[in-house]
Amino acid sequence: MALAADTIAPDTAAPPEAVRLAGCLLSSQFLVAFDLWQQRCCYASPQAEALLGYPHQEMSLALLYDAIHPDDLPLVTRASELAMEFMQLTGQPGAGGPAGASPSPVTICFSIDYRLRCRNGHYRRVLRHNFVLAHSESGHPLVTGSLFTDITGHKTTLDVRFSLDHPDFAHWLRTRKGERERTGDELSIREQEILARMLAGESTAAIADSLFISYFTVKTHRRNILRKMKAHGGRLAHLDAGIVQLLA
Repeated sequence: MALAADTIAPDTAAPPEAVRLAGCLLSSQFLVAFDLWQQRCCYASPQAEALLGYPHQEMSLALLYDAIHPDDLPLVTRASELAMEFMQLTGQPGAGGPAGASPSPVTICFSIDYRLRCRNGHYRRVLRHNFVLAHSESGHPLVTGSLFTDITGHKTTLDVRFSLDHPDFAHWLRTRKGERERTGDELSIREQEILARMLAGESTAAIADSLFISYFTVKTHRRNILRKMKAHGGRLAHLDAGIVQLLA
């Protein structure tokens, strides 16, 4: 089996911070560390294989994203993008803050829960916390950690929830959402999902059945997508005339 490019190399030295933290974990938790300079996983705690079934040497960022439930993946991706956008705006460590900003070893934690596929094909609901594990002497992040906790027995709903432990994040999200609603210049997550299914050849009725929504709701989403494309052609230039005809 070919391994992903960011799998843990056999000669990789485990970050001492990751090893210390892994020694404090519960049986329902596992830790994966990611080396920012080498752009690869550098550590996975033994609990990862016990919970997911993937051998230590196969653990990679690509595997962990490929294993996200397909219904959750767009939400997880979008939540991660929003968190990164906020951290860039506020100049948080590791987020590409403004030039000349003084880096600080103080970091914030991004949390999100979703379904993750095990090696046997079953899914576990996990709560993932992302944070910086190690900084350079100048305060720049060197290693990030992802702490996964199995919450399958504690959450039965299918919604994806996320948070960032920064006092201004919730306000920023509400403000950003209000601006989007006023301008209406972006496709919502649901609209993106419907557009992707249409491009894959699914009919309006098939999309309605697979998403458990009405036929007329899908029709409404189609009209909204078409309206946004026509009103903001510059922002949605990657959607060409053929797609407009498909939506019409």
